[in-house]
Amino acid sequence: AWAMVEDAPPAATADMAQLPRDYPVQLGLAYLLLVGYMVRTVFVSLKLPASVGVILTGFAFSYFIQADIFFGRDMLQGLAFFLVLLTAGLEISLGELRAYIFVMALLPCTLELLAIASFAVATMDYTLVEGLNLGTVLFAIGDGLVIPKMKEFIDKLEPHPMPHLMFMWAPLEACFALTLFGVLRGMSAPAAMPDVDMRELVISNIVRIVATVAMGAFLGCVSGWFITSRAELKLRGRMIFTGQPVEAFLIVLSVALAAFGLGAECGNGPMVPMFFGSGSLFQPELLVIVTGSTFAAVCDSSDEGHAVLHQVEQIMGGVWVFGQLFLFSMLGSKTSISVFPHLKTLLPIMGVGLLARLVGVFLAVFLTRWARGCEKQGMRGMLCDVAFCFLATLPRATIQGALGAAPVNEGFFQDVHGRKEARDFIFTAARLYIVCMSVLGMFLLNTFGPQVLKASGKRPDGELPDVGEHSEDGRSSIEQFDRRGEYKDLYETQVRASAKVLAEEFKLDSEKVVRVLTSHHFGSSSSYAVSSMT
Repeated sequence: AWAMVEDAPPAATADMAQLPRDYPVQLGLAYLLLVGYMVRTVFVSLKLPASVGVILTGFAFSYFIQADIFFGRDMLQGLAFFLVLLTAGLEISLGELRAYIFVMALLPCTLELLAIASFAVATMDYTLVEGLNLGTVLFAIGDGLVIPKMKEFIDKLEPHPMPHLMFMWAPLEACFALTLFGVLRGMSAPAAMPDVDMRELVISNIVRIVATVAMGAFLGCVSGWFITSRAELKLRGRMIFTGQPVEAFLIVLSVALAAFGLGAECGNGPMVPMFFGSGSLFQPELLVIVTGSTFAAVCDSSDEGHAVLHQVEQIMGGVWVFGQLFLFSMLGSKTSISVFPHLKTLLPIMGVGLLARLVGVFLAVFLTRWARGCEKQGMRGMLCDVAFCFLATLPRATIQGALGAAPVNEGFFQDVHGRKEARDFIFTAARLYIVCMSVLGMFLLNTFGPQVLKASGKRPDGELPDVGEHSEDGRSSIEQFDRRGEYKDLYETQVRASAKVLAEEFKLDSEKVVRVLTSHHFGSSSSYAVSSMT
């Protein structure tokens, strides 16, 4: 057993609680899925962060972890991370993006990133790249925690523009963190990357981003067009595709996986190498995000496509339950009690970062007043908006879980001797951020968020309409997908898809078929349905 541990990758041996045990892998998977889901459900019912419950399940699993799962958990985390990327891309509505939304989403997190990096360089003897890696892992808000909570506020509280704004803010910030981390990966001298000079590195990163955006837009447009038009493809007068929602999801998932693979590294180098310099031509994280967001934009351009997008997001939310169980349980299995003494080192970093975040939120709200039509808003109302946006950015979980282990797994900072401590601390800080900020952040948002919204309920004349309103029923909850009882919209989209197939097959009017099907479903007699069809 000790020989197996010595041959394991770096992250596999980090803070290991016990040696892996030899028993059927099916039992280990059954524990992760069943016990993890039960604990997750209990946490959701208690209005606690689901991720913390799953992490605790994984932590307990570390004491009897199955050997195959032990050595494959990095791969499991990588696949779950892919689901994070795809969901983040689907959540971005390109048609509703405004310049002021970019300012509000990117200014506060950039200030927090720079503050954490500067603190690490000044007080912890980190290099600039190490500090930027630490800041990038820690600054991103938990969009999977925030988006469901904003949905709850919209449903239960008086109409207010700020929860709608957070629908756009949260995924944009998550995408910024994921993209920036991909760029920093090339500057962090991972073990698999040869030495390159800085000028070549900068040029190659610019080329990589341009090529990634172009390829992602192409894949998203083609997949969006194909999925929304697949019902028209026929062979000998018969439809080739079924038109079912799971079929659309399967195609989107496959295209996104292909995109992720195009930017991946193989045993002998990148899958698609840069035509000059080193590294891959595509940045895999950004490629998946652009593919998902472009696909969503193409689908949103038509009513039929919007229904398809809604179906894909519904299925994606259900699949993410499995992804969440594996992502956070594997993270918990790499966590030990020994990380908590590092909290005294992390608290000053957390304090500096949150102070910079608060300043950034104030500047973002103040600078965008005119663009949002709030130039006549009083100081009290503006401060309430600042307080709510700051509270909504406190919960952290998904991005920290996805990125925290990467410096250890990939052996960052090989260009500087003896930087193992920096890699290990980034991993430790990510786990502590999840435990502390997801619990404390959600508590503060739940407790004070509604009060702040109520205090700023009187909005200034001329304020722009809410953005993200269509997201209320369509966006999948990346963290807590518990849409119990909300099946009406899904039923209606399925009826419309079926009606189109029937109308084309029997040369009928599709709207009339929809009326017949819906009236029959809600209690009309079969004789009325037959006469109406006739």
